[in-house]
Amino acid sequence: MTSQPSTSSESESLNIGILGHVDSGKTTLTRRIAEMGSTSAFDAHVTSSGDGVRRNTLDLGFSTMTSSSGRRFALIDCPGHSGLIRAVLAASTVFDMAIVIIDVLAGIQPQTAEHLLLASKFCPNRVIVVLNKCDLADKSKIAETSKKVRKGLKSMGVDEHSPIVEMSLAEEFFRPEMLENLKNALETRIFEPKRDTKSEFLIAIDHCFAIKGQGTVLTGTVIRGILKLNAEIEFASLAERRRVKTLESWKQRVSHVAAGNRAAFLVSPSFDESRFSRCISGAPGALKPTTHVLATVDPIQFFRKSINSKSKIHVAVAFETVMAECQFLRDADSGEEFEVLPALLAPCQVLLIFEKSIFLPENYSIPFMAARLEQQPGQGCRFAFSGEIFRKNAENLKRFSRKLRKGTVERVEKDGYSAICTGMFKAETNFEIFRNFQIITSSGPRGTIEGAFGKSGKFRVTFPQKIDKMVQEKEEISLYLKQYHNDNRLISYIPDDLLK
Repeated sequence: MTSQPSTSSESESLNIGILGHVDSGKTTLTRRIAEMGSTSAFDAHVTSSGDGVRRNTLDLGFSTMTSSSGRRFALIDCPGHSGLIRAVLAASTVFDMAIVIIDVLAGIQPQTAEHLLLASKFCPNRVIVVLNKCDLADKSKIAETSKKVRKGLKSMGVDEHSPIVEMSLAEEFFRPEMLENLKNALETRIFEPKRDTKSEFLIAIDHCFAIKGQGTVLTGTVIRGILKLNAEIEFASLAERRRVKTLESWKQRVSHVAAGNRAAFLVSPSFDESRFSRCISGAPGALKPTTHVLATVDPIQFFRKSINSKSKIHVAVAFETVMAECQFLRDADSGEEFEVLPALLAPCQVLLIFEKSIFLPENYSIPFMAARLEQQPGQGCRFAFSGEIFRKNAENLKRFSRKLRKGTVERVEKDGYSAICTGMFKAETNFEIFRNFQIITSSGPRGTIEGAFGKSGKFRVTFPQKIDKMVQEKEEISLYLKQYHNDNRLISYIPDDLLK
């Protein structure tokens, strides 16, 4: 932390994700365009084992540049390796724009595709494509790749008319006008984002490190409200609070940092760095723990596998990635009851049950991405679905699964108002559970289960009208059930289409 005099935070910046497949040139480009490095910028965190082999970016690197029109850009250099996608998932939630770097010879590679999918969720109309290594390709190859890239953009929900800038970052081929072309392309996508500066502050923290004898420095992007010097900040996952002792934005001492801008701040006393990870923190009480949330579902068309209810999946939310059970639901009663679907069958909603508490702000829409991160590279898209959390603390949600039992009429009794049925229950069934449940015959009459008939699983059904001339022996009967997940309660019903 520097010691310059305190000033107010400067005007709002735009956050640009630098994306692309591993070794596409992201960090090299960032180093070319950045005017000032900050947290983990330009592979500062990368170490070499002494064998001369370059190590790839392992974390998020932050730096800054100024546009031709004087607008500040915060550059977020994201790792390109498939195993490091958690960092990119975290960063994507603060993207205002994206620069996607593509190797002109390789085209859209697996990690390029995943990064473009993230861009399609957060900034689909504010993407700039950089075709790198153009010194290795002739004009026809560059034209061919550009054409394929535009088709790829369209298929992934990104503006197919996004600017494409040709680049050669190798020292002997690089030309300053290449960066001018990139800056001009960025100018075409500058916009005025809507920032919430009135609510309690929230900050997406990305790095944490201790300074001996002083405290702990944290860096992040303010996503809501205003972070002020001397403000108290709560680290909800640690159940601890600290006061902001010094505050900076891009190495300048400031009195406050507003939503959308980068912040670095010192708190004391120090806390154990090993306990801390990427997360959202905020004003005391702004974040509440929850394990059950209800969210919208937007399936990713490139995910080719089915996802069953009650299966486990990685969910990136609130700047961290947590395993969760997913139950896909359909509104069955004006938001009061929800049917649990066997699998993701759009349109639907999803109940996410996290394996540990996550901390979310009240009255704030939170985006998420669900993915099969354990899936090996080359086995297809790992992103399954995305959406927004709109209901927290949803553990008491009334959920049920539909079940259907089939049986047959063995005979109609002499009174004409009842029938002995079989094939639906086992001999040991407790018929008290099913007494007075409704059944329907294939010919239409509806009756209620009276109880067991003997000890072999047969049962008697009574009807409100005579059925001796309507229901035949061996006729199929159906018992439609709703089983509630909260208390395992069973009720019977007749589907609406059979009531007509």
